Formats: sequence, C-alpha cells, structure tokens
Amino acid sequence: MNPCTEEIIQAFETLPTDKIIILPNNKNIFMAAKSAAELTVKQVTVIPSQTIPQGLCAMMCLLPDGDFESVVTEMTAAMDEVETGEITIATRSVELNGVEVLEGRIISLLNGKLVASSDTVEEACLELLRSAHADHFEIITLYYGENITSKEAYRIEDVIRSVYPEQEIEIHEGCQPHYHFIISIE
Repeated sequence: MNPCTEEIIQAFETLPTDKIIILPNNKNIFMAAKSAAELTVKQVTVIPSQTIPQGLCAMMCLLPDGDFESVVTEMTAAMDEVETGEITIATRSVELNGVEVLEGRIISLLNGKLVASSDTVEEACLELLRSAHADHFEIITLYYGENITSKEAYRIEDVIRSVYPEQEIEIHEGCQPHYHFIISIE
C-alpha cells in the first residue's frame, strides 16, 4: 500500500515538467517521498501532508502557473487550516490519552490522536466533532469508506447536519479500506 522510493520516482520522472510537488498524505510515505526528491535532477518539493484532508486543502492552493516557491509556501500554510478526523475499529485494547478502548470498538482519532471510544459509528463521529470544536469551523466533509454503506453514510450525514446546522456538510465516497470515515473540518 505504501509506495517505495523507486515507485515515487517512476510516478514523476516521465511528467512533462521539471517542477514537482509531492503530497504524501501519510507519515509513512514521507521518508520515501523525501528520498525520491533527493534522487532526481528535477526540482521536487515534498509538502509534509500527513492526512488526505491536509493534502486536499493544500491542493486547493495549487496555481500551476504560479511562482513555484510561492505556491509551495501557500500550499504548506493551507494544511494548518484543516483538522483531520478518522473513524475506525480498534485493533487492540488500550488506554491512551485518558480514553479506555476495547478491541473491536469504534474509535475516533483527531489529527492522529485518540479522542473517543464508542459503540457506534454515529456516536464516534459526533464525539470526534465535539472534540474538534466543529461548531467553530465552516465546513465538515465526510469521506465514507468501503466498510460502510452509502445509505448508512447519508443517514449519519443527516444526524451531523441536525447537530451542526450552521456548518456546511458535504459527503463523498472515499473508498478507503480501513476507515469508516475520514473527516475534514475546516
């Protein structure tokens, strides 16, 4: 699932440009991306995005014809404007950050930190949004994964909309295999 340095180099070596921006969107890919940037004659910058919402927020600032360094600066700064939530299943029992988790429970991660353990995906989403102070943000975007039906995802969207009526709520099929939801809060 995580590409190696060689695969990253192959992905950009044939591009018809000598200026490349890489958004790893995962801390496990960052080092391979940095290595790839060092092994090419092209001008490659790795923006240290650790999550898909950070990468998407950065991409919204991409100006293909803009000054390369300015574009990189803008894209990097944009990542600070988004909070990332992830809803998944605990693979082990643990107590972390004051949250007790039993294996198999639904957990909420906010910017990579465990914030809640819940009985249901709906409850996990609401706990995550409370922890993120979502009422202070404008947009909540839900990307639902392979392990949740669209019907259930849209039902949860309706619940969130009723709790956060002042926020714009968006929902998209994300197809991610390990997370019920990846949530962008901006």
